[in-house]
Order: sequence, then C-alpha cells, then structure tokens
Amino acid sequence: MVQKPLAIYQFSDGYCYNTDSLILAHFAKDFLKPHNRVLDIGAGSGIIGLLCAREMPLSLEMVELDSKTCALAQINARNTDFAKEAIIHNKNIFDFQAQGLFDVIISNPPFYNANIIKSPNARKNIARVQDSMPLDKLTKYIKRLLKPRGNLLMCYDARESYNFLFALRNAGFFLQNMQFVYPLSHKSATLLLIQAKIDYKGDVNVLPPLFTHNSPNQQDNTKELQAIYQWAKTFSIKVHSHDVCI
Repeated sequence: MVQKPLAIYQFSDGYCYNTDSLILAHFAKDFLKPHNRVLDIGAGSGIIGLLCAREMPLSLEMVELDSKTCALAQINARNTDFAKEAIIHNKNIFDFQAQGLFDVIISNPPFYNANIIKSPNARKNIARVQDSMPLDKLTKYIKRLLKPRGNLLMCYDARESYNFLFALRNAGFFLQNMQFVYPLSHKSATLLLIQAKIDYKGDVNVLPPLFTHNSPNQQDNTKELQAIYQWAKTFSIKVHSHDVCI
C-alpha cells in the first residue's frame, strides 16, 4: 500500500527521531492487527506510534514525560487523517494508570547508563539516559500493562544485549522474534529488535540480519534501508521549544 508522507514537528534544540525509530516502526508493523489497542512508551514526537497508526486503524495511546515534546506529539497526531483521536499522556510511565490492558506495547527507550556524562540539554537527557526509565523497572511495569497474548516490541543498544534480554526474561517475557541491525557487513551490530510475549513457550526465531549501509558513506544505503525509508516517508519540520506554548 502506498503511504502518504508523514510530517513530524520536532525540536531543533532537543532530541530528534533517527533511523532506529523508523526501523523499529517497520519491524513492528508485521505484528499489528486492525483495531489493536497500542501504547507507545517514551513516544517523543510520536513518530513510531503514528507510523503504526498510518499502517492500519489502531486505538493509539502514547506516554511522553517531557511536556513540550508531548505537545509536539499532540500536534503531529492532530495533523494526520488517521490518528486525530490518539491519546497522548504527559506522564512518567511509572505514574501512568491505564484504563485496561494493551494488545501491543512499543518502545524505543533511553539506552544510556545514568553514569554517563550528560548533555546540558535536559530534554535530550530524558530521551537518551535511563534516569527516568530504568530498564529493569520498565520491563516489569510493561508486563502490568500488556494483555497475556499481547506483543511487546522494543529496540535496544546491541552492545547491551545481555542486560536487555536478562531484564526481559526477569520481568516474565519470552522472546519470539529477534533481529540484529548492523551498520556494515563487517562491523558489529549496533541495534537489537525484539518481539516478545508473556505466554510464549516456543523457540526464538532469529531473523536475518539487517545491514543499513554498503560503505562508510552515510548516503550509501542498502536496499533494505532504502525500502524502510520509502515505506516511512517521513519529513521533519524543525521548531524551537520557545515557540511551543503549553
């Protein structure tokens, strides 16, 4: 199906969505069903949830801690013809009280350990550093929000795969599908995509690797990444946080 381009307002002075977000949304679409109740955790400007909602009719909710970024997600949702009814919660996920359980939960959470040297930009730190969303606590809380047969779809730093997979298992999740993403065929993986369930007891399906580039030239995208960009069809409109009133 040919998709309409998706315009995303985001901050010039904050964290912006990147290729990881598009790859996760593309990965997630194969596990969605029409009219699923979907929750996007740490939604940022709403890019992942909105791409999923564009794919098929969904009942979409998003949770975003930063108030101004949440306002942008609301604007981005209202500017579509498929997610005007999306509910965006300006909350810490651990303060979020859902009205019922979700069929699908999607998250591209903060990867970086709280001990790293932080940016002077607080908005970027919320999106990048685990302070507000510790992995162990997050995975356990997600289990409380997901239906027993529901799907959890996440991505994480491949270098932290051991901690990521341990946290999922410790929270009671069982992997069904996983895929590693590599920048080049001779480089180490940089991203891990997973789909997990609470009640799954079968083997893990390790999908073929996804390579993003043919050479160190950042414009030399593989056919696989080109297909993801073609599917996503997003374009960014930069605004300054001072221009957003809440």
